[in-house]
Amino acid sequence: MVEKAVSQLNALRKKSIIKLAIALGVCVAISLLVFLLFYQIKKTNLGLLQDNTLHATHSIFSRELGDVRKVVKLLVADQSLKRNDVSTVSAEQVRYLNNVLNHFTDFGLAAGTISQIRWLDTQGQERLRVNFKAGIAEVVPEQQLQNKRNRYYFTEGMQLKNNNIYISPIDLNVEFGEVVTPFQPTLRASFRTLPDDYLLDGLIVVNFDLSSTLNHIKELGSAKAQVQLINGEGYWLLHPNKAMEWGFMLAQPDLSLKKNDPALWNTMISAASSKQLVISKSMSASFLKMNLGNANSQPVENDIFMLVSASDGVVDAVFIQSLVTALVFGLLLVALSIYYQLRSFRYQSKIIQTSINLEIEQQELLTANTKLQRYIKQQHELQGELIEAKRLSSLGLMVAGVAHEMNTPLGGAAISLSNAEMINQKLQKQIEQGLTKEFLETSIEGIDVNLKLSKVNLDKAICHVKSFKEMAHDRTNDNHIKCDINKVIEDLLLGLKSRLKTFNVTVQTDIEIDREIVTRPGVISQIIESLIVNAISHAFTEQDNKLIVVRVFEEKYNSLCITLSDNGVGIDDSLRSNLFEPFVTTSRKHGHTGLGLYLVYQWVTEILGGRISLISRHDLPANIATQFKITIPLKAQETVVK
Repeated sequence: MVEKAVSQLNALRKKSIIKLAIALGVCVAISLLVFLLFYQIKKTNLGLLQDNTLHATHSIFSRELGDVRKVVKLLVADQSLKRNDVSTVSAEQVRYLNNVLNHFTDFGLAAGTISQIRWLDTQGQERLRVNFKAGIAEVVPEQQLQNKRNRYYFTEGMQLKNNNIYISPIDLNVEFGEVVTPFQPTLRASFRTLPDDYLLDGLIVVNFDLSSTLNHIKELGSAKAQVQLINGEGYWLLHPNKAMEWGFMLAQPDLSLKKNDPALWNTMISAASSKQLVISKSMSASFLKMNLGNANSQPVENDIFMLVSASDGVVDAVFIQSLVTALVFGLLLVALSIYYQLRSFRYQSKIIQTSINLEIEQQELLTANTKLQRYIKQQHELQGELIEAKRLSSLGLMVAGVAHEMNTPLGGAAISLSNAEMINQKLQKQIEQGLTKEFLETSIEGIDVNLKLSKVNLDKAICHVKSFKEMAHDRTNDNHIKCDINKVIEDLLLGLKSRLKTFNVTVQTDIEIDREIVTRPGVISQIIESLIVNAISHAFTEQDNKLIVVRVFEEKYNSLCITLSDNGVGIDDSLRSNLFEPFVTTSRKHGHTGLGLYLVYQWVTEILGGRISLISRHDLPANIATQFKITIPLKAQETVVK
């Protein structure tokens, strides 16, 4: 018996050594996995931070360009610049038109960001010019007027047609051939004035001071997201180090990204629009390409690159942090493995030495089974909480969509009110100088039109808010209620409109129910949203006609039927049999968990008591690659909770 015990102990010792070696190998593999996962998460967070900063910068700059065009259109629309009769007005007479200078002066002071307004003749000679600085307007005397025929913005502006506006690339203000100091970042907008309509055949040029805009953009940056602006030739317009800016204006070709990091620059100019977290020799950065939108200029002249980069050493620090975390985790696993193996060896030795009877083993098995049952119960509870959390969290996507849709009517209302205020100011000024009936009627009519436009836009914004409130209430309401399914889907698509537009996806609806039904609209909205988002994420490639069709109709036996179809790439046959199981996905490398359709299945079957199926390829309509069919039983009208 002693020899048998010794033999068993030796065998156990060898087995424990083998297990320990295997455990150490597993620990190394898990540590490597932890390193890769942690490093990827850190990089993803860095990319998201840069992407958010990038889009904030793009929003500010796009809004600035839009304001520039609107301001110039308002400037040139004034009647003081127009030809009022058929008589000829010479260029010499224009110099003495005080009403034009008064209009330029008043307009520039009101705009705030304008630094110069000039009217040039066809030879590039300034005929009228007003400078603006620190809220003070200065009319430039005739002897100080300059000729700008050799400046690019004059050449480009004179080619304008059809009342277009030319937006110049951003550079520094130049007077008498010298860069003005301190530097004044300037964007110029030109409008061609033709002799048939305007007093002077030439070009109106408006200089906009972008100092405050660039400072605002720079304030968006941080150590991990430093904002840079780069023109189409690779020179910095904005850089964390001011010494690197304006190389093309200062005749310093080395002060450019094209010279300092050619690989990154080539990646940027070859990209269609944007790219996230590009690692180059000098930085890790995300960038977005923006075009000034001039039809008669070369694309490279219109390009502005918005680059958000991490400061030196951030990526290395992320790598070191990930490595240290993985090492600590690996050492902890090794320690636990050694501890476990030693404990296991002692335990098994004790079993061999004391010959633990079968009753103890059965008791341990019962204990393990009890723990397993508890874990299974906890898993089911967690699953229910996950379903509910997923249903509620998607309201965040709706908030972003509704906010995007409200931007247009609110912006329109703001512009209309601004126009009404401007007309009111002119009316007050005219009252002081002598009011005519015609001017009074025109002013009242202008104010009335702008107030009506403001009301229309504000009514649209109120409608958007009301739709979102109804959808948010439905999402959190667990009761069966009366609802208009057509309205439920309209509210949902309103919230998804910006995302659909981003991915160039069209959603068509076919609602064949024209009465109120009793169901849980919030859950139905969540199901349709999840299927649409799933289609956007997985169904489409780079095709142009991306289409999703939502059809709702009533089947026999008082059942609501919803089909959602798309013309994407379809679903692989290997996935069809287990498509609704958890963690099934083809895009795990893109961060998808595979829980989307599993949660949809749970909502349909567990919450609504319905069923969902994936239509076979042979039964699909023409030009449709994928179709889901959902059947939900409807409640009677008497079951509605009051």
